[in-house]
Amino acid sequence: MITRIHHLSIAAVLLLGACARPSTQIPASTSGGGESVADTVVQPDSTEQALRPQLTGDTAVITDTLPNGLVYYVRRNAEPRARAELRLVVNAGSVLEEQDQRGLAHFLEHMAFNGTRRFAKHEIVDYLERAGMRFGPDINAYTSFDETVYMLQLPTDSAALVGTGMRILRDWATGISLDSAEIDAERGVVLEEWRRRLGAGSRISDRQYPFLYAGSRYADRLPIGDPELLRTFKPEALRRFYHDWYRPELMAVVAVGDFDARAVEAMIREEFGAIPRSAGTPERTPSTIPERDSTRTQVTVDPELPSTAVSINWYRPAPRDTSLAAYRRAVAESMFAGIIGERMNDISLQPGAPFLNVSSYLGGSLRPIATFSLNASVAQGGAERGLAAMLTELRRAARYGFTADELGRERTQSLRSWEQIYAERAKTTSGQFTGQYVGHFLQGGALRSLDDEYNINRALISRITPAEVQAAAQRFVDARDRVVLVTAPGGEGAPRPTEQRLAAVMDSVASAEVSPFVETSSDAPLLARMPEPGRVVAEDSVPEAGITRWTLSNGAHVVLKPTDFSDDQILFAALSPGGTSLLPDSLFRAGQAATTAVQLAGVGQLSVTELQRRLTGKVAGVGSFVGEREEGMSGLAAPRDVETLFQLVHLYFTQPRRDTVAWQAYLQRGREALRNRTVTPQSAFGDSLRAILAQNDVRSRPYSMATFDSLDLDRSLAIYRQRFADAGGFTFYFVGNLRPDSLRPLVERYLASLPGTGTPESARDRGVRPPAGIVRRTIRRGLEPSARTAIVFTGPAPFSRENRAAAASLADALEIRLREKLRESLGGTYSVSVGASLSRDPVPLATVSIEFGSAPERVDELTRVVFAEIDTVRAGGVPADVVDKVREAQRREKEVSVRENSFWLYTLMEYDRLGWDVRGIDDAPLSGSLTTAQVRDAARLFLDPRRFVQVSLVPEAVRPAAPTPAAPATPTAPAGN
Repeated sequence: MITRIHHLSIAAVLLLGACARPSTQIPASTSGGGESVADTVVQPDSTEQALRPQLTGDTAVITDTLPNGLVYYVRRNAEPRARAELRLVVNAGSVLEEQDQRGLAHFLEHMAFNGTRRFAKHEIVDYLERAGMRFGPDINAYTSFDETVYMLQLPTDSAALVGTGMRILRDWATGISLDSAEIDAERGVVLEEWRRRLGAGSRISDRQYPFLYAGSRYADRLPIGDPELLRTFKPEALRRFYHDWYRPELMAVVAVGDFDARAVEAMIREEFGAIPRSAGTPERTPSTIPERDSTRTQVTVDPELPSTAVSINWYRPAPRDTSLAAYRRAVAESMFAGIIGERMNDISLQPGAPFLNVSSYLGGSLRPIATFSLNASVAQGGAERGLAAMLTELRRAARYGFTADELGRERTQSLRSWEQIYAERAKTTSGQFTGQYVGHFLQGGALRSLDDEYNINRALISRITPAEVQAAAQRFVDARDRVVLVTAPGGEGAPRPTEQRLAAVMDSVASAEVSPFVETSSDAPLLARMPEPGRVVAEDSVPEAGITRWTLSNGAHVVLKPTDFSDDQILFAALSPGGTSLLPDSLFRAGQAATTAVQLAGVGQLSVTELQRRLTGKVAGVGSFVGEREEGMSGLAAPRDVETLFQLVHLYFTQPRRDTVAWQAYLQRGREALRNRTVTPQSAFGDSLRAILAQNDVRSRPYSMATFDSLDLDRSLAIYRQRFADAGGFTFYFVGNLRPDSLRPLVERYLASLPGTGTPESARDRGVRPPAGIVRRTIRRGLEPSARTAIVFTGPAPFSRENRAAAASLADALEIRLREKLRESLGGTYSVSVGASLSRDPVPLATVSIEFGSAPERVDELTRVVFAEIDTVRAGGVPADVVDKVREAQRREKEVSVRENSFWLYTLMEYDRLGWDVRGIDDAPLSGSLTTAQVRDAARLFLDPRRFVQVSLVPEAVRPAAPTPAAPATPTAPAGN
């Protein structure tokens, strides 16, 4: 299960570039730049008046309220085919807990999978797994402050499965057993879920949430709860929460899928209509958060934080107005957030920038509030400078508004986004619809159809005025309801910002003069000169796989796979063998940085910023990579923008750009990322595991500051040009809504014209192998009572399709068995993951990895259980019911994946790389014939008890009780900005 909390995140945005031509400033208002327009009232124009009679609502959904108060939403939708999404939505979460129930809303969610009136103990998961669903992806639930949502995905080719799904939802609503023995057994699992979140992030959250939400119940009602209470609570407290809050008038059932909607509606009415309306239960009153007249600041330092982050947040009461006027205001705010985010990004891309990465966020954080935030990562010691820069840009926007070019780009991009959504309306997934209906039940608002949303946004985006967007900026520039949060490393000698210094920064910015924003751009075209086309010199088709193959005059190959899975998508990839394996060790790091140097510099005559602006309104993008054994590109485009995709591919082959400004900014970000990287326990864990598996090969070692400082732009660019010099060694793949005859002229002009000889090239075997014996290592790092263990089996194994399938089946079966042992029987872990791979190159090698978290004192115990289960599987396989679950899950997953463009792109590349016949893609080994004996044989082949690496991460001996505040976290009240 998932404990869901809306975190304040710092997004890493690595978009680089420079500018060249100034643009024209739009007057902010008719009364002159600088006057406040925040209270501007926009009268409904003729477009809005004309829209009202056109809005039909979502007529495709069947929705009603039963006499007992339960609401339901039912919709037929055939994407994906033969699947249904079911939800039980409970308008109750951790904010409703009493003092003796902290964490029990979430604990109750766990207990729903541990026995109900009609399903004993673990029968729900067992039944659904036998139907081919996986615990986690298809069977899950989450608890947040305000709600609990149970989620099922089911096949619909059996009416009995859908009916059983409804009975499961009904039992969750009113029939969870809450047996005392099962409650005690589940304590360990829930505590392990609490344990897995421990670390710098949880320590920061545990300090920030009470500060952010002071004066409300949200302040001390984190869904995960209090660990001591989870160990000791009385079962009666859990039963009381269930009785008080799981009642029909606080519930909704959502069902969307490939089924007869009226028949499913009848199921809901039959199952849920008999639930009596509750009586004598507490009133569900909305929780609120106090509004503040001033800015509050908090600084938290932690010894395991690798970097410094600054966030500025505005919390306002969530809007409840569903009128078109309110919608228009929201559209204007969205445009403001997009433009201010773009401005901040442009600043971050320059050397010596006040922040390294920055993002803007506009949306919900908790149900009672709407949030706008600016989040930045800054250099160590740079919190005050970063804060000042963000506040200055906000004041500039509020004072002068935005340029015509900025507004034009945002308008174009927003309209194009809605056009793309609308173009894919027939392929909207059932999961997307369920999310919409869950949100409608919990938060209210208008239940609009996609047609309505498209028409409203198309009309409003085109007519939002500059004054409205500036007014949005002015709503987020004052000190009211503002919270500034800073987190920073707390190591020896690390600079520590204080609330007092941050308050001084805010005062200074509030009184400083700001000048208008000046934007520069370039008139350079994307492609200065059209290349002379080459030719398709050979053509072949494979009707069984639905693909066409072309050989080009430069030796390159093209593979085309038309599909109808997505109406507005074409996926692209290009591959060639070689990669960094062909480089000496002295150039390895330069090779790793080669595509970074290019991607951050733009292409042709355009910097990254200029390129992004040139691509505004287009759905087309390309990225390149140089991997260990191959290099290539990947990208996507909407069908109408596919020529732009081809032009970008041509440019990245022929005109990579050198940009010293972008390179220096990249180096600055990289050095800051490395500065405190080693303080995080997970970094030490991952670094050790990689080094051991590669026997400390020089290329397996983590970056150091010295290796980073040795990077040279020209050296990396030379490697890039060398790896992409001969397009004849590449195969280009296109999958999606395409027609080969329409793509042929583009292929000949932009791909066949690339330099190429078709000279074959192969990756080099560097001789790196995993250790042949047993290696055990314990890493002592970290402050929390939390451990992580990885066990990795490696060894030579014959390479074949059959053995690859056997390895995957073994991993699936072993994961089920270890979950049953470690989690369900022993309560020793929250989750265990098992993965397996069988690679052919450079030599056939099998890898099976097992990973789980636990209490440090239980590492040895649980590890013994893992090896005991491996011995059991090697001796006799796994029980027949586990084999049935694995076989059915693989079959069900393929039913969905074969209708995804990404599946075909990856599979075609993989089959070509391995020399397999693509006509055999549908003939998956073992898919319908997996047996216990085959799992046993796979275990004997891939789980050699004489060849494994075991690494455990356990904490250091001493830990502080809490993160250290840099200064008392008291509210500050700087002058309004």
